[in-house]
Amino acid sequence: MRKGIILGVGIAVIFVSLVAIFFFTIEGAPILKVKAEVVTGADGKPTVRIIDVEQSEVHPLKAPRGHSAELFPSVDAVAFLNLRMSCYWTSKKYQGAGTYEFVIGFLKGVKPKEGDMIRVYVKVCDESGKTLASNYRDMMWE
Repeated sequence: MRKGIILGVGIAVIFVSLVAIFFFTIEGAPILKVKAEVVTGADGKPTVRIIDVEQSEVHPLKAPRGHSAELFPSVDAVAFLNLRMSCYWTSKKYQGAGTYEFVIGFLKGVKPKEGDMIRVYVKVCDESGKTLASNYRDMMWE
C-alpha cells in the first residue's frame, strides 16, 4: 500500500513537472499591435492615419487565430510579411472618426525574422464593402 502511494505521488510530480516545463519553455507567438486614427474631412470623406505599429509576442494560446468577421461598415487591418499574405486580417465596426486599435496575428507556422519587412494596411469600408479610405505603413521586424 505504501509503495503504491509513493509511486502514485512520484508519477504525479513527474507529470506536473513536465507540464510546467512545457509551458515555461514554449516560444511566444508574434503579433502586431496597430493603432489607427480615422478623421472625417470637411468634404465628409474619411482619411486614415496609422499612428503606431508595435511588434510584440504573446503566449501561443492567446494569439489571434483566424480572421475576424465584422459586418460593414468596418475598419479593417492586415499585415503582409515581405509583401506576402502572412497574417490574419482583423476588423472593427466603423463608428466614424476616432481611434481604432487592432491586434494582428500571424498565420500558423509564420514567424518573422529580424530584418523582415512588414507592411500594415488599414482601410475604411462603407455598408457595401467599398473602400472609402486606406493607408499603410512599412516597418522592419526587430
